[in-house]
Amino acid sequence: MKKTCLLILGILALQNSMAGCGCGKGKLMLQCDYYVARLGDKSRQHLCEEYAKVVDIDGASAQAAWYYLLAGKPGKALAAARRAYDQGQTYAAGYMAEALLILGRDREAKRYRDIFVKRVKKRAYFDKEIEVLKKLYPRVGFSTLR
Repeated sequence: MKKTCLLILGILALQNSMAGCGCGKGKLMLQCDYYVARLGDKSRQHLCEEYAKVVDIDGASAQAAWYYLLAGKPGKALAAARRAYDQGQTYAAGYMAEALLILGRDREAKRYRDIFVKRVKKRAYFDKEIEVLKKLYPRVGFSTLR
């Protein structure tokens, strides 16, 4: 009986610790989306970078690219977006365009913007992202991508 109780307590403890694994990741995403993307609070960009690292490790490179952009890390965003694009995720071309523009590589940025618009055909998402990025990168001329 004592062994059974210990086994049950051990299983419950393991379940509780495993249940928390996704919570931290989700909390980082929500905090980044609210404080950085919505409010433009650059002091919390570290939350976005932490989340980007986690999802990049999980293989969601396109999603990581967006959060690296929010984190103020366009070089990392470009690398993640390129991995996603090379895996056939054509919508990552939009993140590549945004990262390239931030990095001052306008000609390449336009090329990937055209690929995104042609293949994905959801320009509204792209325009919405640019509005968010304008708050974080005020010196970048995002009108180049419109």
